[in-house]
Amino acid sequence: MAVYEIGNYIHDMRVERGYSQEELCFGICSVGNLSKIENGMRLPNRKTVEAFTQRLGCREVFLQYSSREEMRQIEICSQITQKIENYEYEGLEELIEQFENTIAKGDVLNSQYCRFTKAILNQQKTSDWERGIQELKEILRMTKPKEMDWKEILKGPFTYNEMVILINIARDYGKLGKRQNAIEILYGLKKYMDTHMIDMEEKIQKYPMILFGLSNLLLDERQYQEVVELCNQGIAISKESGRPCLLPKFLSNKGFALLELQKKEQAKESLIKGYCAFYALENKKQCRRLGAYLKENLGMESIVLCEC
Repeated sequence: MAVYEIGNYIHDMRVERGYSQEELCFGICSVGNLSKIENGMRLPNRKTVEAFTQRLGCREVFLQYSSREEMRQIEICSQITQKIENYEYEGLEELIEQFENTIAKGDVLNSQYCRFTKAILNQQKTSDWERGIQELKEILRMTKPKEMDWKEILKGPFTYNEMVILINIARDYGKLGKRQNAIEILYGLKKYMDTHMIDMEEKIQKYPMILFGLSNLLLDERQYQEVVELCNQGIAISKESGRPCLLPKFLSNKGFALLELQKKEQAKESLIKGYCAFYALENKKQCRRLGAYLKENLGMESIVLCEC
């Protein structure tokens, strides 16, 4: 695809979504550079175009160009992301170091992701959630105006990096017991994903994380009917997408909420399904915990459930 066609595509999508040049490019490049890209006078690198299309909520399937260096970055970044998503931290520090060595001076987007991964790794070592929040906010401000308040930030537009940073800020607020702060962020992200065009593959990855985080927080806030509704959405997405990782957790949270709503039979059904899903995923730790809960609260022997 010609340079002009890439720029024209970005321009057309920006106008269609109703974003100004300043809104689209802040933290990614200057307005002048975006104008040159849209006018076909400058060829952006892959990471820049990815950031634009993420904020615009469209896919960059037409982009097939990458240098050998960019392909190496993508490969390492994919390995890092997979480890973080699976909570596997062994070898992560070495991968982050390799990734950092590929980042060119002035590459804000890759630098932001690198700082984010370092912050996540450090939190696993220290469990200092207060410091973690401040660090993640600083990382977010690399691509967001410093003078914007949270309500303005949560209106978007977002890159996927920015979404993940916000999800982790909300998680840290939850760890500190500041549930209302966490709920505000996650509901803001949920509203954004409900009202803006988001690449479906990315939505399948990010949306369940938001729903599950909210369901946990609202359980503590005793907003049980909302928990059931959020979990129903999460269950449906998990089934449709073929991504079962959070399915047993949604089923379990739904069961806990239903039990509090005095819907014992429905709660029992959801909790048993959750147990069986954990069992199928060979998560023995969660099986033991949920089995003990079923025995204590519903009078069921966990040994029976192992036949599922």
